[in-house]
Amino acid sequence: METSSPCPVDAVLKLLAGPWTTHVLWALQTHGTLRFGVLKRAIPGVSSRLLTERLRRLTAAGFVMRHCVPTVPPQVSYSLTVRGRKLGEVLAQLQPIVREWTAQEALGVTDVDEALALEGATDANADAHGPGEPG
Repeated sequence: METSSPCPVDAVLKLLAGPWTTHVLWALQTHGTLRFGVLKRAIPGVSSRLLTERLRRLTAAGFVMRHCVPTVPPQVSYSLTVRGRKLGEVLAQLQPIVREWTAQEALGVTDVDEALALEGATDANADAHGPGEPG
């Protein structure tokens, strides 16, 4: 994966920003090796054409491995490579942050300063009452 950008993660983020890419990685990380049809059913709403295109890009980038057994009809399955599993671990680390942001948005907090103030108030409340004590 080559990039002309001075930012070392730019190429990976551009790949991940493509439609359904993170869904494909998540499904393969969660379920392991999957045949195309099973993978398509694991990602409701994705078209066969787009799933094929995403799998080709992820395979070319070294994140997904395509396994083909020469039978009639051919049995094609997909799995994460070592590189893909490492990327999956990084993406999994984003889940707590995304859950936090989602909870803040549910409370109507979308301003960064307001979110930080809310966190500070929660931390101060916990400090004043001790751990586990209601505020």
